Amino acid sequence: MENSRLSKLFTMAAVLGIALALLLTGCRSQADRAPRVGERKPMVALTFDDGPSPYTDRILDLLEQHGGRATFFVLGRNVAPWRDTIIRTVNMGSEVAGHTWTHPELTTLTDEEIKEELRRTSEVIEQVTGIPQRFYRPPFGLLDQRVVNISAELGYAIVNWTLDTNDWRPEVDADAVYNTIMNEVRDGSVILMHDTLDITLAAMERVIPALIARGYQLVPVSELLNHFYGELRPGRVYGINWNMPWLFFWP
Repeated sequence: MENSRLSKLFTMAAVLGIALALLLTGCRSQADRAPRVGERKPMVALTFDDGPSPYTDRILDLLEQHGGRATFFVLGRNVAPWRDTIIRTVNMGSEVAGHTWTHPELTTLTDEEIKEELRRTSEVIEQVTGIPQRFYRPPFGLLDQRVVNISAELGYAIVNWTLDTNDWRPEVDADAVYNTIMNEVRDGSVILMHDTLDITLAAMERVIPALIARGYQLVPVSELLNHFYGELRPGRVYGINWNMPWLFFWP
């Protein structure tokens, strides 16, 4: 009798164990199906400086059409005139960050002038988007230790790039931008462009679908950096820095 009772208990335990295993397997499968940036596909960050401009909404159209997202480093003085574009950008899941108010070489300014350029730009972006600013891109990518220290004091990380299209150069056309990107892109690339140029818009008509066809996710730069590094750290420089190469951080 006792053996029969023990046998039933073992059988019930086995059944419960199998059921629990199946349940956990099902949970893991659902979690595996949940989209998580970069787990299965390489990623790149398209970044655009100096806007918004009349070309920005057309780039947003392309991103929306192909399911991509990007980052727009805007001048503070352009935010109010392009308020609707800024709002559309963040509503699409792309992001907006600062590129200073007037596009100066920060290394030539006083401490207070640097703080004014950064704070004023962040404040106007936050007023429009409601999103706190955690990073910015310095004009021309130029930095020195003083600018880095002030950025850390204000709570900002600094994001430059790893792939420069040189789209601003007079001799560069849309084909050159396209070829530079498609020949040099890799997992983790942060691509520098300007949404103030017609050739950049023309290049994006080919680049965006081509990158997706090649298997890349087009993600905001903060998501790419979070994937590789975790939370952005104030005062840290991400990407190429021409005049302070020891501040280069990248996988």
